[in-house]
Amino acid sequence: MEVCKFCFEEVRGGLPVPGFNEASGVVHEECLAAAALKFARDPGKEGLLRYFIDYEDKHAPQEWSKEVSGGSADISWDWKQVGIPFTKIRPLLDAGLISIVFSTNSGTNYALVGRNVIKEALGRGDESPEIATEHLEIPEDLFDCITGYEDIKDDMKFTLKEDRRVHYLLIGPPATAKSLFLMELGQIKGTYFATGSTVTAAGLTDAFFTYQPRVLALDEIDKVPMDTTAVLLSVMEPGDVLEAKYRRHRGLKLDLTVFAAAKRDTSIPPELKSRFSGGVLYFKPYSMREFLTVCEAYLSRYEGIPTDIASAVAQETWSQLDRDVRTARGVARRLREHTRAEVLRTVGFLRKYSKQI
Repeated sequence: MEVCKFCFEEVRGGLPVPGFNEASGVVHEECLAAAALKFARDPGKEGLLRYFIDYEDKHAPQEWSKEVSGGSADISWDWKQVGIPFTKIRPLLDAGLISIVFSTNSGTNYALVGRNVIKEALGRGDESPEIATEHLEIPEDLFDCITGYEDIKDDMKFTLKEDRRVHYLLIGPPATAKSLFLMELGQIKGTYFATGSTVTAAGLTDAFFTYQPRVLALDEIDKVPMDTTAVLLSVMEPGDVLEAKYRRHRGLKLDLTVFAAAKRDTSIPPELKSRFSGGVLYFKPYSMREFLTVCEAYLSRYEGIPTDIASAVAQETWSQLDRDVRTARGVARRLREHTRAEVLRTVGFLRKYSKQI
C-alpha cells in the first residue's frame, strides 16, 4: 500500500513524485494542489513557483531526464540552469512541491511534482475567495442549564456577543460539563456539530462551503485525522477554507469560532492546541449533587421530560450507570411512558447488558 507524502493516507492512482530510476513516492492530486496554494500565499514564493513552471513547460520533454527518473519526470534541472540559488529552491523542496531526481557530488537535479496540477491550482487560486460573515444571535439563556462554571459561561457569552474570535478547548473526563457546553451551542443559529472520530478533511471542508457556519462544535478533537488537522489549522487562523482538487479549486473566508472537547489533550498536536486563543480549560467531574441538578435541567429543557421523571433518570444514571449526561439522555429517549417504573425498567435493561456486569 502506498501512502501520500502529504497526508500519509492511502493513495490509489495518485501522482508520482519524481525520483532516481523510479518515482520516490506518490501524492494525492488534491493534497499537492492544497500545498501549492498554501505556498503561493506569499507573493514572492508564488512568483518563484510560476517561474519553475514556465521553465519546465518551455524545456520539456527531456529524454535524459525521462531515462534517469524511470519515467517519473519529463524534465529536470539544477540551480545553474534555472539561475536560482539553492537557498531559494530549498523552501519548495521542504514544501514537497519539487523533488530530487538525480544527485552527485558535482550537482543536483530537481523536478516539479505534478507540474500541471500545480499550474491548474495556481490558476484557480487567482479567483477571489468568498467571504462568509453573519452576525451571531446569542440567546439570553445560553448555558443556563449548566451548574457552576459561571466565569467560563460569562467569558464565552461575552466573546460570542462581541464577535471576538476566541477558540476554546475543553478537556476533562466523562460526566463533566464540557459536553453540555457543546450541546448548548446548538441554540445558536449557524452552529455546525462534528465528531473527531468520524470527521474527514473532505467532509469538513464540504460542510464549511455548504453551511458556512459561524460556530464549530467539535467533540473528540483528539481523534481527528492528520488531514483534518490541516483543515482546522487553516480555518482557525487565518480563516481560510480551501478545496483543492484537480480542475476544481475554490476558496472561502470564514469568520469561524471553534469550541472543541476531548477527554485528554496528550494526543492533540501542539500546533493545533496553540490555535485555541481562549486557552485550554480543564474540567473536573461533577459531584453527585451537581450532576443531578444539571441532568434534571437538561432533560426537562431539551427532552421534554417531566421534572420528577427527569430527576429519577438522573438518580438512576448516577447510581446504576456511568454518570454521563448523554447516557441519561439515552435513557430518557427510551422511555415508553413517563413513569418511575419505566425509568427503572430502562435502566435495568441497560445495566443488564453493561460491560461492567
